[in-house]
Amino acid sequence: MTQTFASNRPFLKVSILLAILLSVFWVASLVPMLTLALILSALAAFVLKPFVKLLEFRFGLGRSIAVICVFILTGGALTIVSLEAVPFLIDRILGLYGQFRTFPFQEKLNSTAGELARHLPFLDAETIAVKANEFIAAGVEAVGQNLQNVVPLIAMLSIVPFITYFILAEGDLALKRMIERVPNKYFEMTLNVLNKIQRDLVGYLRGWILDSLIIGLLSMAGLWMLGIDYPFLIGGIAGVANLVPYLGPVVGAVPAFLVSLTQFGDFRMLIPIILLTGAIQAIDNVVVQPLCFAKTVDMHPLTVIVVLIVGNELMGIAGMLLAIPIATILKVSTVETYWGLRNYRITA
Repeated sequence: MTQTFASNRPFLKVSILLAILLSVFWVASLVPMLTLALILSALAAFVLKPFVKLLEFRFGLGRSIAVICVFILTGGALTIVSLEAVPFLIDRILGLYGQFRTFPFQEKLNSTAGELARHLPFLDAETIAVKANEFIAAGVEAVGQNLQNVVPLIAMLSIVPFITYFILAEGDLALKRMIERVPNKYFEMTLNVLNKIQRDLVGYLRGWILDSLIIGLLSMAGLWMLGIDYPFLIGGIAGVANLVPYLGPVVGAVPAFLVSLTQFGDFRMLIPIILLTGAIQAIDNVVVQPLCFAKTVDMHPLTVIVVLIVGNELMGIAGMLLAIPIATILKVSTVETYWGLRNYRITA
């Protein structure tokens, strides 16, 4: 028994596998936009694959024809939605821009700072105004820097449909050929690892989208109840931002606060918006995420936060989007490979 375990060396083999995977992801972090496009293509393929299978096996269409039909139907639906949504969004954004241009931010800021200083004598009105101006200027600069990345991001995302097509049309064949090259003694274990990675990633994707949808709807409902203008637009922003875990309600609070300034002319909605943001964040953490993700991604919340920080340091926003799926691949690969090496009695 000791000799068999020694010849197996599961810990050593898993360590080598983990080192290889980490090296691959490190190289991928050097080209974050391309990596994001590849992974989004893979996720899109996961979503569309059931419809392709339906056309292929239920209606007897060839794989390529089935993929083209799904692309036509999906593209048509997105086009119809865009024709309705884009003009609406442009109209709302232009309206907000016009309000912001005419709003006396400096005057209102100085007035509010003076009010705070009168009620709290230990505060200096001029210092408050200066700090607030610095904070706003830093926020505007950060937005400007992020907007500079929009054009290359859109250009890179334009290749997602092409990659998705080839994954759907030829992905199964490529995966089959890759598995055929696996030595017989590792064959069953490899299938088990790949199946569990696919299961966890698909489950995470479904929960990810559902969680963002619920947060968007909660934000819309809360802002509507507060009487803030453009609740559906701002709630939609919060929902999309929540694709990065824990970020949605906070990101939604910023435009909500800015809109409330131009709508009411003062800071009266600041506390209600903060309370709404905190309530939605608490509901998300305590109720929505456990229901959406269940046991799909078995990670401690602290682990999730650390993974997100590492992803942000390596690849910025793209890294935060991809951090949990990548961590899932690493975790499932190492855990299931170690289990397989121990239980399948693989030697040498």
